[in-house]
Amino acid sequence: MKKSGICVAAAAALLCVAATAAADWMDFDGEAYEEPAGSSFAVLLNPRDEIYGIGMGWGMWLVNTPVFADYAATFFNNGIEDAFYGGFGLTLRLMPHWKVAPFVGAGGAYNWSWSRRNDAPTGPQDSTEPSDRGEPYWDGHVEAGLRIWRANRAGLFEVLGRYCRVSLQGNRDYWLVGISTGTGF
Repeated sequence: MKKSGICVAAAAALLCVAATAAADWMDFDGEAYEEPAGSSFAVLLNPRDEIYGIGMGWGMWLVNTPVFADYAATFFNNGIEDAFYGGFGLTLRLMPHWKVAPFVGAGGAYNWSWSRRNDAPTGPQDSTEPSDRGEPYWDGHVEAGLRIWRANRAGLFEVLGRYCRVSLQGNRDYWLVGISTGTGF
């Protein structure tokens, strides 16, 4: 009987803790911890692999921290895949609130293929051609760069380098260089 009494007491304690946590979670106001950082526009490129595109993002700071999140939509031509893509992703950065602020970050995106240029092969098939060329893919990326705010902090200029690891077969990862401007602070 002692074991069952201990189990009942432990279950009751766990239920009380869970009920209290649920009440706290229901009252959680995430906006109290977020600070809007504004919108941005980026030009992304990699001339070697013929990757050219644009990105539009919306930034968010965690209040009183160097943690920055950037939600972005991108549209780009990927020469490695011989296709045009549209993507949506999130990047988390560590970036101080300085006028000239270096940053590092990591994130991911889903890239949807809008056009595949190799749908209708016309000649002999190349056995080295990946079967998933031009397909939609996930990417994980790491980045580093420098953000410069204007004196009034109503505008910014940013340069970055980004390495993208893709979910497709084979070694089709790529680098991007980006130049960005925006209304962030």
